[in-house]
Parts: sequence; C-alpha cells; structure tokens
Amino acid sequence: MVGPFIFVDHIGPEVVPAGSGTDIDAHPHIGLSTVTYLFEGRMRHRDSTGAVATIEPGAVNWMTAGAGVAHTERSLDEDRPVARRQHGLQTWVALPDGAEDTDPFFEHHPAASIPVDTIGAVLVRIAAGTAWGLTAPVKVSSPLVLAEVDLGADGTIPVDDTHSERAVLALDGDLDVGGQTLRHGSLAVLHPGTRPELRGSGRAVVLGGEPLGERFIWWNFVHSDRDRIEHAKADWMAQTFPRVPEDHDPWVPLPG
Repeated sequence: MVGPFIFVDHIGPEVVPAGSGTDIDAHPHIGLSTVTYLFEGRMRHRDSTGAVATIEPGAVNWMTAGAGVAHTERSLDEDRPVARRQHGLQTWVALPDGAEDTDPFFEHHPAASIPVDTIGAVLVRIAAGTAWGLTAPVKVSSPLVLAEVDLGADGTIPVDDTHSERAVLALDGDLDVGGQTLRHGSLAVLHPGTRPELRGSGRAVVLGGEPLGERFIWWNFVHSDRDRIEHAKADWMAQTFPRVPEDHDPWVPLPG
C-alpha cells in the first residue's frame, strides 16, 4: 500500500476496434473506494446504489463500496460502431478503521470541477485529495492525493510532500524522479520526507496519503478482517449482494 491506495490499474492506452467495446459485467466490492479517472475515451458506470454516470476525460468517479456494492462499467452503445482510443486509471482506496462497513455511496465530479494549476511550465490537476495547495471536491475517506501531472515537452516540478507516503506512475514516456529513470508504465515509491524533482516529457500520476495499517485483499474485496472477506465471498456466490438495477446479468463469478 501507498497511503490508502492498495491497487492501481493502468488502462491502456489502446485503440478499441470498431464494432467492439469494453464490458465489465456486474461484480462486487467491500471495504474500499474505487476511483476512476480517464485521459481518453468514456465509459458508463452503473451500481447497486442506483447511480448511473458517464465518465469522460478529466472527470472523477468515486464509488465507496463499504459494506458491499456491485457495479458495471461499459462502453456506450453509440461509441461501439467506430474505432476509438481508451486510456485511464482505476485505483482502489482502502477505507479507514471504523469506515470499512459504511453504507455505499457514489460521487461523480465533472472535469470542470477538478482544480488545476500551472507550476512553472507544468500543469497539475488534483483528481482527489490535496496537494500543491489545491483540494479536489471529492469527499475522500482519509488524507490522500491522486493527481495528474503534465510535464509538457520538458518540464520539472518538485513532488508535493503534503503526505507521508507517495508514489509516481509514468503514464507516457520515460521520466526522471530524483535522478532515477522511471520507465513508461512503471511506478516508483518515494522515500518519506523527500521532495524529489519529477522531470521529463509526458505525463505522470502522483498518488499517496497517510497509512491506514494492515489490510487484506482477495479479488475485489479489501478489509482488515479476514472473516469479513470470507463472508463477502459467500454472499456473492449466493447472490445476496445488492443488485445493479437493469444491468446485473450477467455477473462475474468468484475466481476459481
């Protein structure tokens, strides 16, 4: 874990061929919040709270699973006939003690609501949390940051040190962090208390926050209590989880 971040899925970049789409069928979560942020393309989110939202580049979907939620993510029908680029990020944020079994909820924040600043020649967007003196509107569960950093053709910026644990993910191009090369698609965990310079041409994501303590992860379930994960497995197998309205079938079975 880096702060509360327990999982990072770098989606693409890729070209989705004409006549096809992305279809992530109904699946469950407990004990975490999923944070979806796109750079290219768009997706439609539905979940068992009744939320329906189309996410586009620069917007943020924050879904807190808490005691249990099911959701789907799909390409839009009107996008499927044409080839299109898709690139994005989904991260999982573990919930703090006392909030792991909270009631589920969903937030969507459009791109226009996300705070942006230019520091030197570098563009910074704070998708969630606080850094570089900016605070996103997302209702986070603990102190954290998820930020997009666009270095442009050849930018340099010190990595914000608001939070004790931080990591940098190179989205495109090879970057330099504190004199060390960070290859495209790689993630570097920074030493606490340091403020290394991030430099290069391209974009990166900075994420981190304050540590929460030990968490267990199995498939889509995160919790400090192993027994709670076992109960979630049984509930999903029995299909006693909340259902996604109008989009629950097919659903993804437990891994074998």
